[in-house]
Amino acid sequence: MSDRTAAGIAEQMLDLLPPDGAPVLNRMLRAMLSRRLAQSVSTEDFFLARDLLLKRGRVGRERGQGGKIFLLKTPPAEPAATAPAPASPTAPLEAELMAPVAQYLSTIFVRNLDLPKGGLALMQDISAIGPSSGQWARPDFMLVSLMRFTFMPGSQLDVHAFELKTETGGSVLAVHEALAQTRFTHFGHLIWHLPEESRARARLPDVQKQCEEHGIGLILAVRPQDLESYEILLDPKRKATPPKTVDGFLESRLNPHNRAALKKALKEDA
Repeated sequence: MSDRTAAGIAEQMLDLLPPDGAPVLNRMLRAMLSRRLAQSVSTEDFFLARDLLLKRGRVGRERGQGGKIFLLKTPPAEPAATAPAPASPTAPLEAELMAPVAQYLSTIFVRNLDLPKGGLALMQDISAIGPSSGQWARPDFMLVSLMRFTFMPGSQLDVHAFELKTETGGSVLAVHEALAQTRFTHFGHLIWHLPEESRARARLPDVQKQCEEHGIGLILAVRPQDLESYEILLDPKRKATPPKTVDGFLESRLNPHNRAALKKALKEDA
């Protein structure tokens, strides 16, 4: 399909961006492109097209949680077509979800953070690490990002915690579990395996409302093995967790390799 080339996707991207220059989240624009083309646009194809427009000076970008881009010129917009809904898979156990979710977090999720050149992202399964006592003290995954700036001195360290739930495990209680884990981190996320045809979708409005009220990110793993099927419904809000608490959490959870990598990166900023 010719529109799937970087240049073709880039042209469609220009058509979909608001002509007034309002910024659009990368993932939202990718979803709009998929609807326009009536088939999924991969993360790699999206960023190839975006980078092409950046080089041509057609768009600008805002870094940070999710990343955004905006028009530097104002072409006409066209309506988008709706793609058909995918089929629902069978529900696996949580242990079976860990590997594909880890792959999603370490690839597509990290890419969507849109860290600047020289940034660092460390993802780790910490489900079996940490105190065995204490309520909701063990997130399933942790992601540490280090963002360096072009002109501002120093860097910004962000720590994300992710709580994974199966199709039957997603609930308001799960939101509060993810919230409790932000006492150690800056961001909390709930990842919920929720197929399109699942009866558990009846709980989605309540879960989403609670996530929004408490500043918890909500990610749906629609078809866990298909990394392009993950849907970020809500971005988390950054918590003002004391640096000493975050430092202690990292010290107790990071494996030797990630600890050494983070220390090296921080030393380079000193």
